Amino acid sequence: MGLPRLLITGSRGRIGTVLMEALADSFEVYGVDIQDTAGERSFRADIADYEQLSSALQLLAPIPFIVHLAADPRVGAGWNSVLNNNIIGTKNLYEAAKEYGVKKVVFASSNHVTGAYEGIPPSLHKQDSPRLIAVNDPVRPDSDYGTSKVFGEAVARQYYELYRIHSVCLRIGSFIADDNPTRNERVRRTWVSHRDLIQLVKKSILSEVEFGIYYGVSGNKGRFWDISNAEEEIGYCPEDDASVV
Repeated sequence: MGLPRLLITGSRGRIGTVLMEALADSFEVYGVDIQDTAGERSFRADIADYEQLSSALQLLAPIPFIVHLAADPRVGAGWNSVLNNNIIGTKNLYEAAKEYGVKKVVFASSNHVTGAYEGIPPSLHKQDSPRLIAVNDPVRPDSDYGTSKVFGEAVARQYYELYRIHSVCLRIGSFIADDNPTRNERVRRTWVSHRDLIQLVKKSILSEVEFGIYYGVSGNKGRFWDISNAEEEIGYCPEDDASVV
């Protein structure tokens, strides 16, 4: 029996390129991206166009797992881009997952769904004893981008309740292309290392959790997001801490 199939949307992006390689030892990995793709396991599709996305999934079916990264990742992205790439695209992804019998989606949400807890502009929680922000705290998006990720979490819950498509939503912190968290003080607190995010995604896919929301951040000294539910429910155990890099 071969490896289970996994589709990664946004496979040419900063996170996608890392996961495509890192997860290939555990899954038969395929990629979808709006950019030109190379290789027999990569497909070009605009997720805002349902027919393009559906055609890609039809070629791969049956496919039990999807990691949904495709989006405009800019916090300052304009509304039209956020609407098409993040909101319509994510709704299309879940509708296609329903059509083709996908068992679980790992949705790349963002820490910006609660970004306004840091203040506008961000103040880095400089109070003496900052309380860790937990996933059951009210959302406080700091941008159209952040709001689009709130929408994505809601759609994930909707398709779980209506169609029992399992979902894990990861509120990802600062994922740096060169994996170096020393560029500024915020990143030292919000960094998620490559290997910690790989671990978190893999455990999210393989866990028995049917629906969950977790912060994706390394074990940084001074971090202000609570990862205790990820530790308890899916066995996440961060290996890295930006304060000792």
